[in-house]
Formats: sequence, structure tokens, C-alpha cells
Amino acid sequence: MSTTTLLLLLVVVGALTYLYRYAMIGLFASRSLPGWLHALCRHIAPASFAALTASALFVAGGEVVLAVASPRPWAALIAVLVAWRTRNVLATIGAGMAALYLIKFVFSLVLAP
Repeated sequence: MSTTTLLLLLVVVGALTYLYRYAMIGLFASRSLPGWLHALCRHIAPASFAALTASALFVAGGEVVLAVASPRPWAALIAVLVAWRTRNVLATIGAGMAALYLIKFVFSLVLAP
């Protein structure tokens, strides 16, 4: 791909992104959304977070990997359980991070040659 083609592609993608965002903010800012669209908009953030989390947990090298020997899915499972029980974001993040580092440490002891 030539430099000119790449720059043109970046400009087009940037313009489309700007227009898409402007459409949601500029056109609908003074209007109330229909009920069905408002209901759908509530699911955008959780769906985006789930997609980012799933790709971080189960994608390695461009391929889907469901590895039981990886500490990330186990730490995520602990974080999900803490979130379910406490409904507290900080407790969930703290428990997930602590579980990740603890499980990494345990795996390094168990799987060490």
C-alpha cells in the first residue's frame, strides 16, 4: 500500500468516524430518542467492554485460544464472582488483579521446569 493510499484511507476513516459521532451528538442532542433506540443505547457500553475483555482473555496471536493453563480466564472468573456478590466495581477490579498476580505466581511455581 502506497503512502498516498494510506493517508487517503486515514482521512476517509477519520471523516466517517467524525460524521458518525456527530450524527449521534449533533442531530439527536436536542431531541428525545425513541424508546427502542434508547433501550439499545443502554447496552453499548457493556457490549463494548465484553468484546474488549473477551479478546484480551481468549485471543492470542490472532487466534482464539481456550487455554486452561492460562491465568487470565481464572482471574476473570474470580472477578466475575466478586462482581456478582458485591456489585462493587473497585472490589471487582482489585480482586481480579490480585487473583491474576496470585495465579501467575502459583502457575510459575507449578509449571516451572
